[in-house]
Amino acid sequence: INIILTKDNNSYRSFYNALLHEGYRDLAALLQDGIPAVSSGNRKSSMDGMTSYVKTILCEGGVPQRPVVFVTRPKLVDAIKKKLYCLGSDPGWVTVYGMAGCGKTVLTAEALRDPQLLEDYFPGGVHWISIGKQDKAGLLIKLQNLCSRLEHDSTLSQRPPLNIEEAKDRLRLLMLRKYPR
Repeated sequence: INIILTKDNNSYRSFYNALLHEGYRDLAALLQDGIPAVSSGNRKSSMDGMTSYVKTILCEGGVPQRPVVFVTRPKLVDAIKKKLYCLGSDPGWVTVYGMAGCGKTVLTAEALRDPQLLEDYFPGGVHWISIGKQDKAGLLIKLQNLCSRLEHDSTLSQRPPLNIEEAKDRLRLLMLRKYPR
């Protein structure tokens, strides 16, 4: 409790939601009167400050939504944003690594919720793909789906790649020619 009291209002709200959704409704009820009010002064479209533009771009790209129980980690999110900003207009990658369940997906998705980052560095939108542990058939399906998404506005309707090597080659060309950023 002492740690939560040193944080912002979102931490208190997140703690309350965690209690509520993890089966501690009695404890959550004790804290309910202390939930900070959400300011409506900036007229964003939702409580978390995301505009409908950002929501649309992230939803279309398959970026995961925030979990029900969400705790902000601004230093880590800012570190990911800085790495993305360092890419500038050059093509490149930012790799986020860590143990399973440590929050890599949540942190990366949170970094992408920055409207300025999306506008400046992802002008064509975001295409999110989660690979994880896949057998070859599952990996091929994921790669075929990504090829289809990236080729959606192409005038030539191409057949899906038949194997992983063909999918890798097609994605490489798409990334270099159509989506260099």
